[in-house]
Amino acid sequence: MVLDILQTDEAKQSVGKMMKDEKFKQNLMIDESTVRTTLIQSMTNPNSPHIKEAFKDPKFASTLAKSMKDEQKTLMKDLMKDPEYQKQLISVMKDPEFEKNLMDLMKSAAYRQQTMQVMKESLQSPLFQAELMKLMTKVSEDMTKPKELKPKKKGKSGGDSGGDSGDSSS
Repeated sequence: MVLDILQTDEAKQSVGKMMKDEKFKQNLMIDESTVRTTLIQSMTNPNSPHIKEAFKDPKFASTLAKSMKDEQKTLMKDLMKDPEYQKQLISVMKDPEFEKNLMDLMKSAAYRQQTMQVMKESLQSPLFQAELMKLMTKVSEDMTKPKELKPKKKGKSGGDSGGDSGDSSS
């Protein structure tokens, strides 16, 4: 009989009005500990259909990821300091299969295109250009110095340079 009454238009309107009432909403609110317990139980159960469905929703997944971003960042920084994690990470990177996959990736056109884009952007940066000029100047100076030093060494002390050239040729 109660169900029949709730099916009427008047009952539906009354329930709608109750749902809009703030005092009624406060009474319906679930306390924080119940929400936390329910969330933990749902998240720790890998077979939970509700969680699987929720993660299929891009809005839910992105909101969850954004809300956990700072915690994830902190976790990763802590893991990088952990010696056991470092060992595991290094062992994964030394794995021949990982190395092969990485090399295949680096050979791909997309990777090469991205690398070229990064290089172009870097070359357009005034700070990078200044650093590059310093490096090029240093390399240029280093290349000219040995040519000047070798003839001077041979001319000044023939015995020393003769011993040096004898060691480097054998």
